Amino acid sequence: MEIFLMMYTRNNPKCAEPLFEQGNSLNVNFNTNKKTVWLIHGYRPMGSTPAWLQNFLRILLTQDDMNVIVVDWNRGATTFIYNRAVKNTRKVAMSLSKCIQNLLKHGASLDNFHFIGVSLGAHISGFVGKLFQGQLGRITGLDPAGPKFSGKPSNGRLDYTDAKFVDVIHSDTNGNNAGFIA
Repeated sequence: MEIFLMMYTRNNPKCAEPLFEQGNSLNVNFNTNKKTVWLIHGYRPMGSTPAWLQNFLRILLTQDDMNVIVVDWNRGATTFIYNRAVKNTRKVAMSLSKCIQNLLKHGASLDNFHFIGVSLGAHISGFVGKLFQGQLGRITGLDPAGPKFSGKPSNGRLDYTDAKFVDVIHSDTNGNNAGFIA
């Protein structure tokens, strides 16, 4: 599963840079001592960039001097077959775990990682947390996708044990999040 990790900091708030340079070296703007927020989008049937992304980035970087990594898994999320995107969530989590291992070798800390996942991205965050035995600092699930996840055991969805602190925000007031709003 091909994913792209695009990094934003106060040094580059409008123009993303790859988290890893050629030869897998870490981007010089990544500061291992700062908080790192990982933004993970959800199902993208049309493949368009999430409408909320630029505003979210601006607010985060205004609030705090941090690393923000946008996880672009559009190739796995853009399909008219929702079940295919659901199956790709675990593949994305595995890819992310390898990138995180690389960051840890450079001195980053799981405590400083805050994953914010929207829709299917919330469950990707949970799967990443499971791979690190719940040692991520924080996961925020924004409207976690319901279809194919509701009623699943804790190992099949975002769970409160996936990070040291897990919060979930439901803005879909009808309670019928079909995983299409990310």
